[in-house]
Amino acid sequence: MDKSASILVVDDYLLIRTHVRQVLADLGFLNVYQADNGKAAQELMRKQQIDIVIGDWGMPVMSGIDLLKWMRTDHRYANTPFMMLTAEANPQSVRTALQAGVNAYMIKPFTVHSFACKFMGMLGAPADAAPAPSARDGAPAPSVPAAPAVLPESNVIGLDAPIGERVKKSTVLIVDDIPTNIEVLAGVLKDEYAIKVATSGRKALEIADAFHLDLILLDIMMPVMDGFETCRLLKANPKTAHIPIIFLSARDGSEDVVAGLRLGAVDYVSKPADPTILKARLSAHLLLATAMQDIKRQNELLIENARLREDVERITRHDLKSPIAVALHGSQALLASQLTPSQREQAGMIETAAENALEMVNRSLDVYRMEQGSYQPTLQVFDLGDLLGKVCRQARHSVDGGDVTVAFDQPEDLMCLGEPLLCYSLFSNVLKNAIEASPEDGKVSVCIAPGYGELHVTVDNAGEVPQAARERFFEKYAASSKVGGNGLGTYSIRLMAEVQGGSVNMETGHGRTRLTVTLPCP
Repeated sequence: MDKSASILVVDDYLLIRTHVRQVLADLGFLNVYQADNGKAAQELMRKQQIDIVIGDWGMPVMSGIDLLKWMRTDHRYANTPFMMLTAEANPQSVRTALQAGVNAYMIKPFTVHSFACKFMGMLGAPADAAPAPSARDGAPAPSVPAAPAVLPESNVIGLDAPIGERVKKSTVLIVDDIPTNIEVLAGVLKDEYAIKVATSGRKALEIADAFHLDLILLDIMMPVMDGFETCRLLKANPKTAHIPIIFLSARDGSEDVVAGLRLGAVDYVSKPADPTILKARLSAHLLLATAMQDIKRQNELLIENARLREDVERITRHDLKSPIAVALHGSQALLASQLTPSQREQAGMIETAAENALEMVNRSLDVYRMEQGSYQPTLQVFDLGDLLGKVCRQARHSVDGGDVTVAFDQPEDLMCLGEPLLCYSLFSNVLKNAIEASPEDGKVSVCIAPGYGELHVTVDNAGEVPQAARERFFEKYAASSKVGGNGLGTYSIRLMAEVQGGSVNMETGHGRTRLTVTLPCP
């Protein structure tokens, strides 16, 4: 195996790229390139021959699946090994990746050992070529096999076959006590639908209870149990109440039609029925019934999703933030102690990952609640200078900011009134944006200025906000066109400040940009 192969790691999350590169180095692969989205990877691959690609699925600008599809149409990369590294674990995503030509599919989160085994297996190396799992690995994360078994049928609207195709597979029950009538109707419909027959109302009830039916053609004039009584019993049974019923009878008086419709039938066709009209009415009612079933299923999914969202929000609020905060404080304590360079690097990565996780937790759930006006912050008095000091120390680990420096003269005992974790996320976001907007060798200055009953935190950096973006700077999705941006950064900053009784404003011009966050103080 050629350990000098050129490997490209494509992921919009810096820490993932760093970890993957470390694992590859442990395996002996040192010629590793990085890109933070599919477009950047594509540009690099046009200039530099790449032998192996490890790519995330969901990335800004160009996704990993689009990068893979491009590679398979380019003669240079048609057969280049591609390992999809993603959180997309649903069967449809696996199927899509396999159809696009993926060689290996790895689910996040993963352990060092599971990644190494999957990677080496993709290259045809024996499993024992991968490093043994260490104590920090824990149990291997599940991964999708290269050749999956039969995938379960999806239960999500939009992945089903088109409604027209599903209607053609419908099952129609014909109920009539005269066999020749059944024979005629079955001859008309058998080429388009699956047909079941019954010569009495009682038999119709048995069939409807035992088999799946999409529509019933029901005669009225039958001995023992007529069509009206059969319809009443079908509609009284929760198992069969949803099946559309069309009455088919020589009795076409208005009182018969009204009586049938009141019992729950969807239509009334007089005998002898014109085959063209009958087929058109059947098709219309089957389409309507299928669409109604889809809507019902969608509503059930929406209700379930709403319940799950509430459960996730509760779990996140009570079960995730606390351990993330413990990991954050623990890593900070480690960084303040005597560590080897390698240990310090690992502690810094843990700190950064915890900070990123906290930011994502806050922004994914809290922003929604702030928009709805249901977020209630837990305000308390805390040392804003101390919090900003931590944020500034961690800012350089969170983003790839080149040689940008962060200057902050930390004051002592400058107390603020707010929610510490929310402020942590707020100012981490502000610093991240300022560093990303700064030129190389730039400087980001952070200052705290006391005011009457409030504190003003200013973050100043070189570079101007484009003229077209200034008026919409704090609006939702205003910055979504930025590479790597999702349009929620400055929007969430404003919401987080306002929900704590504060505010934020931006000034830009003369080559610089200043963001001022105002928060109340006790």
